Amino acid sequence: MSADRPADDADVSIEHALRWQARYCLSAGSPVASLMLEAVLADLCGDRRLAEHLPERVRFGTLPGLRIMAAVHLLALERRAPAVGLHLPTLGGTPPRADPASRDAFSSDVVSALVDHADVLSASMASTPSTNETGRAALLRCALSRLEVPSPVRLREIGASAGLNLRADHLPGLQGLEIGPLPQVVDRVGCDLDPIDPTTQAGRMRLSSYVWVDDVERFERLGRAMDVARAVPASIVRADGADFVRSLDLEAGTTTVIWHSAMWVYLRPPTRQAILDAIDALSVRATPSARLAHVSWEWRADGGEPGEPFELVLRQWAGAPDDGRPTLLARGISHGTAATLVGEDAPESMPARSQAAAHAIQAPHEDDVG
Repeated sequence: MSADRPADDADVSIEHALRWQARYCLSAGSPVASLMLEAVLADLCGDRRLAEHLPERVRFGTLPGLRIMAAVHLLALERRAPAVGLHLPTLGGTPPRADPASRDAFSSDVVSALVDHADVLSASMASTPSTNETGRAALLRCALSRLEVPSPVRLREIGASAGLNLRADHLPGLQGLEIGPLPQVVDRVGCDLDPIDPTTQAGRMRLSSYVWVDDVERFERLGRAMDVARAVPASIVRADGADFVRSLDLEAGTTTVIWHSAMWVYLRPPTRQAILDAIDALSVRATPSARLAHVSWEWRADGGEPGEPFELVLRQWAGAPDDGRPTLLARGISHGTAATLVGEDAPESMPARSQAAAHAIQAPHEDDVG
């Protein structure tokens, strides 16, 4: 993570936010994504064809660059920006050549696509980036394998987007992270302020649009997970995270597992606290039969700046006075495709990697947190 990253709550100009994101994309191995943002920046500093469609100032943590990148990607996926699509690796395209003429032509095509489809740009700017990265399912699997009692699990996800990670037991894990078989997942429910249905064509397109255009492996991994979603049902309700947790109950003979990943950055401190308070309120109803667990894969729990390792933290309750103590299980990169165990289970070997090469990518896109 670049040292000059503004704080999430910082009020910055749209140009400042996009300039930072463009530099970060380039450093993270996504030159085409970076060039897309440079095209928008050049327009805002020149012809300003896009100025009326973008805010002058933004909260940095809203990550407007990711929203613009998603709008361009969606237009290409839907074949409404064919000239752009010819140069996107996720669509089998060839990146623009390095000469100024080729780069300028691509930049012009990007800006024209956004101007011609300003409704798509506006909708994307109003939506929270939501890739629903399924590499993170490996961390949920790790935590599920460490529940104190392997009773059937009622899985609940905050900020679930399309709910792909609610199918974690049907998605690839990371070798070395799991200490035993996973418990049976008996039902799967998530919440999101703007849920996406991954079983529809529109939902698949929208989810795919949030993948960075240079990241072919991640794009393909998402496609496989969306295929799983068609075979494994899950329910997503439109709700605020705290309200969702307040609506939950505990059921005898099961463990209710509340899970969230890479969504904390989008929440303001009062919202974060409301969710934690709701979990604590639910925890007092836990018993040895009706258990509760809270699993998170988020930026450092101690409030460290984004860009430091993600941490997998597990808390469990079963009615004992000392329940709920956080246990740090692993650290790793945002997407969950590489992680290292910590604590008593930590091996002295290399960090865990995905079970199949097709699912293992090392692209350090720490700011693609959806």
